[in-house]
This record gives sequence, structure tokens and C-alpha cells, in this order.
Amino acid sequence: MKRILFLFLFLGMANHQVCGAPEKLALKTSEATLTVDQNLRIVQGKGEIIQAKSQLTGLWKIVLQNNLTGKEYTLTPPENQELSFENSTIRLGCNNLILGNQTIPVRTEFTISVRDDAFCFSGTVKSNAREWKIVQVTYPVLSGVKIRDKSVKIYWPEVLGKRYDDPQSFGSRSFDYPSLGGTMAWFSVNAPGTGLYVGSHDPSRSAKKFTLTYHKTDQSYETSVTFPVNSDEFPIPPVMIKPYSGKWYAASKFYREWYLKNFELAGTSEWARNCEGYMLTILKQQNGEVMYHYNQVDQLWDIAEKLNFKLIGLWGRGVGGHDRYYPNYMPDNLLGGREELKKAIERAHQRGFKIIVYTNGKIIDTSTDFYRYNGIETILLNKNKEPHLEFWKKHQNATPVIFAEACPGSALWRKTMTDLAIEAQSLGADAFYIDQLSQINPCSDMCYSAFHDHSLPQEAFTTYRIKMVEDIRSKMKEKDPEFALMSEGINDAMLGVVDMFQGVPMSTRSPGLFSEMFRYTFPESVAITVNPDPGLDRWDANYSTCYGLRHEIMSRYPADTEYLKYGKIPLKESYSTVTGPPDVDKFTKVPAKEITDYTHDLFRFENENSGFFRTGKFIDEEGIEFSGIDILAKGFVNGNRIGVVVWNKNLSEKREFSVSAPGYTLLKASEPGKQEADATAPLEANSIRLLIFEKN
Repeated sequence: MKRILFLFLFLGMANHQVCGAPEKLALKTSEATLTVDQNLRIVQGKGEIIQAKSQLTGLWKIVLQNNLTGKEYTLTPPENQELSFENSTIRLGCNNLILGNQTIPVRTEFTISVRDDAFCFSGTVKSNAREWKIVQVTYPVLSGVKIRDKSVKIYWPEVLGKRYDDPQSFGSRSFDYPSLGGTMAWFSVNAPGTGLYVGSHDPSRSAKKFTLTYHKTDQSYETSVTFPVNSDEFPIPPVMIKPYSGKWYAASKFYREWYLKNFELAGTSEWARNCEGYMLTILKQQNGEVMYHYNQVDQLWDIAEKLNFKLIGLWGRGVGGHDRYYPNYMPDNLLGGREELKKAIERAHQRGFKIIVYTNGKIIDTSTDFYRYNGIETILLNKNKEPHLEFWKKHQNATPVIFAEACPGSALWRKTMTDLAIEAQSLGADAFYIDQLSQINPCSDMCYSAFHDHSLPQEAFTTYRIKMVEDIRSKMKEKDPEFALMSEGINDAMLGVVDMFQGVPMSTRSPGLFSEMFRYTFPESVAITVNPDPGLDRWDANYSTCYGLRHEIMSRYPADTEYLKYGKIPLKESYSTVTGPPDVDKFTKVPAKEITDYTHDLFRFENENSGFFRTGKFIDEEGIEFSGIDILAKGFVNGNRIGVVVWNKNLSEKREFSVSAPGYTLLKASEPGKQEADATAPLEANSIRLLIFEKN
């Protein structure tokens, strides 16, 4: 058999052997070769850049639970795996697994094939005994990955993206998908001109953990993908390993192409796509402190008009104030009652504003009757059948409010959220905000309740999180096709059901922040940069504009209200009793009027160039060339035109720069507050300019 193995391979016939045999099974993509004997090897080209070498005895890992004892055991591949090649697929199989002196009837079949010009790792694991449950599967585990270049960068999908320029400082990291820490199911490791893509092309978008480790000793990488299972059978979703030529853009395009073949992006309401962001305002705080009664909110419309915001958020509108009594959001009679709130919203509409109202999609106040009577049907339970609790304390001198985490796998919770959206729309709201929902980690927020629709604990925040928002979206779009949904956090599993995402990135100054990664992969996404301050810092504002992100300001406390209404500069002592205060040093370093004027001019600048900033396609630096110290340049395509926004990031000195777009001719330039600008003049400190090019 061994002597005629290659003949059988060429004939496309099935063949079997035991691991350790010297013959090699081979698969090829357009750029790389994968071979299997006692080791698995991947070589790009002739191996001068990317190589990988993994022992078959370390290629996978399974965690089993004994249902009689509750104990868990980790098993790795035995020496005598069955190795075969059939229909262009390499198969590694075992009929039973060995645990000490015990034979466990668990059948494994791990496969490797070529799909979409990448190496596809998949397979099935099945327990044939009631005594054993599969808890977790890790496959593939690729070790000995070497990229023979010193200028390696790691592109990591944390929030909108991070880039690590030093593998040694990267160390070992993991992300769980889909969550805010793992917003897409791929990452790449790049040297100049070449890279290695690791992604999961899973149509079910199930929960999974990606891990990448850099070993300093031999300067190699190890990567793996782990799936929570919690059942007796598991079809392993495809994991794609693709060596490729070019920049990281190639990896992004590969993932996007697969994504769009399997999923649709949400048709975002036109007004939502064109909005500048929003002004978040808390009317009543957690401790009962009132900033605005319903008949006073017209002052908010005046503030928004000065800043040029068209969307206004009414948080803390309910009887409990903000972060209390959820999910009870009934209008507060002490603030003026339901009819007064409806009239106020109608007056906002008459002035051209849109209104968004708040709800929390994740937590239930344990002091409420809802929790007392409906908790067992709606809350998430851990392995010990205990609730997950959160404690929210907005004021240092107040007792924390205790919340239990809700499970979207509960039909009652989904109905409750849908009813809240309908109630919001009946008040006149144009949009509905669902807090926390798009950032939750399905690998850590697993639900073991037997009272919900999900059969597996990890389905709570994968399948049923999407279903909950789909239910809300379907009902609200029936009532008003222009009604919009906003959620906190972002991940691509939610792109088909949410119009706008808030809180991404959390800070424009995060080390390694690389918003290019998500924005280039999904330029249609409407994402809002978080800003907990009542004033919009110029650096934050310019950053968001350069990436086509939307803006935010928050008015949460009395000192915020006085700043926005009267321009009164708060002191740090103004927030001495609150938790999570705004950054006073940041937004008070310039006069309030100066911040207001720049915010107004910037939003008008974006609106006048909405074909780039609102509906254009973000292309990062692809197709443009630029130079200059402290200069950032990002491109947007719309039809036969490219808009390049240039930012001088230096905070004190003007900078010279040059920008070109090969194949395009410069048409005009403009800046915030200047409809026409000198395209080649040096840029003032912390200033931006838009250059518009037309295709030749």
C-alpha cells in the first residue's frame, strides 16, 4: 500500500495509512503548498518568506466532560491517527480516544482541503456514549510558523482594529468572536509584500476563540481556533489559512468577499447614514438628580443647533432615571408625564431634529417587580444555575444598583425589548438605542438556563442576540421604514440588523489603534466614536472625520448642563461625587465657544462633502500617495472621484505635505470653515483639509 500511495493519489482514489509513514500528501493553492506526513507543513512559494511546521500529534485538542462525575479531561491526537486522502481532502481520523487506560467512544475526523484558494481546516467530532459530552474543540493548532522578515506587523480585530508592530511585545493574545474584543473572525500577520491570513468562514457565526502566540526563543508563531461545543456532536466550522502576496488589504478583501456571499448588510436609514453622530443627554440621573424636565428640553434643541447635531439622545427619560429600574422606562410624571414628553419630541421634529431614546438590552434591575416575577424566565444562568450580576454605581455617595444579566434566548425578554421599541416609537422617537448588546462576549456570557429557547449555552449571544434585534427591526420597519436602531459596541455579526454603532473606538489615543482594519473591511458601517465629555475635543473630532466615523458629546451631570447652556467651565471638583467623570483637562483647555464653533464648522464641512464622508467608500491609503512629517492622509471613493482628507497631527506647528492620486487630477480643496482652500499650502497645527481628485 505504501509503495503505490502516490499512484492512488494521482488517480483520485481513497487511500489510508497510519501517521508516521514517510509518504507525503499534498495540497496546493496559487501561492502555497501544504504537505502532511508525520508533520504538517505549509510553505509559501519556495519557503523564502512564510513556513509552518506542526506535528500531527499537536494539531488538535478536545475537552471532554464526564457527565457522571462532572470532571473535564483534555485529549490530544494519538500516535496512530488514521491518515487518508480522498476527493482532494486529507483526513485524520480516530474511532476511539484513549484516556489513561480507558477507551472512550469518541469518533474524530479532521479534514484539510483547498477552498477559495486557501487551506480549509474542518471536520466532525462525535461522542457515541451518553457518559461523555464534548465541551470544547481546538482545531487547527498550527505551530512553527516563521515569517522571515524583521518588519512583521500583526493586524488584530479588537474593536475597530489594532496593529502590533513588534511581535515580541504582542506576546500571546486571544480574542473571542463575535464580541467587541473580536469584531471580525480573522486576523493577519504581515511582512512587506506578503502575509498569512487566519480566519473562520463560518456561516453560522458561532462563538469561537482565536489565539496567536509569538515565541521569542525560535522567533516563531503558533495559532489556534477554539470552539465551545457543549454537546455530543460537533461539525467544525471552516478555518481558513491563506498565505498571500501584498499588503493586509488582501486579507481584508478575502474576508469581505466571503462575508458578502453569506450575509446581507443592513439597509441603514438615509437620515441615519447622513447624521453627524449624536448628542447624548441624561435628563434624570441614577440618584434622582434632574437636569431637564420634559418642558425644558427645548434648551437641548438650542444647544444642538449651535453644535450642528441633528440627532439628540434622551437618556434617563424614565421614572428610575438613568441606570435604575430597567426594564421599566415609563415616562416620569415628576418630569412632566407622557403627554408632555410627546409634545417635546414633536417640537424637536418641527425644528428638524431626530430623537433617539435609550434602553439596555442586557440587564434587569433586581429590585423591580419584573425581576421578581419574570426573572427565572429571562435571566442568564451560569453553570451553577446562578445569575450573572452587575453593579452600577454612578455616584460615590450612593448605594450601587444591582442588575442581573438578561438572556436574548428568552422569548419573554425578546418580546419585552420589542415592546419597549414600540413604546419609544409611540412617543415619537425616530431611533432606539440598545445598550451593551453589540459588545457582549458569547464565550464568557454563556447561559445554562433550561427555560429559554437556546439548546446550547453559547447560542445565547450568537444566534439569539441576532434574532432579538431582528425581531425589533422587523416590527419597527413595518411601522416606519426610516426608524433606526443603534447599539453599543460593534461586531460584524450585527451588521445586518443594526443601523448605527456607538462607542467605537473608545479612545482615539489608544496605543496601536488601527481603525483602518474594520473601516476598510466594512466601509458601509456607521460607527460613532465615544466621547464622555460635553465638549468635542479637536483631536478627537479630526480623528473621527479622517476615518469617516461619527461624533458624540455627552451631557450627564449638572456641571455638563451648565457648560453647554452657559459656557461655564467646570472644575474637577464639580464631579467629585460621580464615577466616570468627563476629562475636564481635555475639553476645558480652550474656550467653550471655540469648541462649539469648530464643531459646527466641521459638521458643515462633512455634510457639504457627504459623498465622501457619509456615503463614500473608505479606502485608507490604497491608491493614494503622500508624504510629510506628522501627516495622516485617508481616502474615500465616490464614483470617479477620490476625496483625500489630510490631517496635520502636530499640536503646535504647521506642516508641509504632498498628496497625489495616480490616474487622477486634483480638482479642489476645502477645510472646515473654508469652502475653498489652497491645496498645497502648509497645514496649520491639528488641522484637516480635503483634496478632491477626479479620474483622468
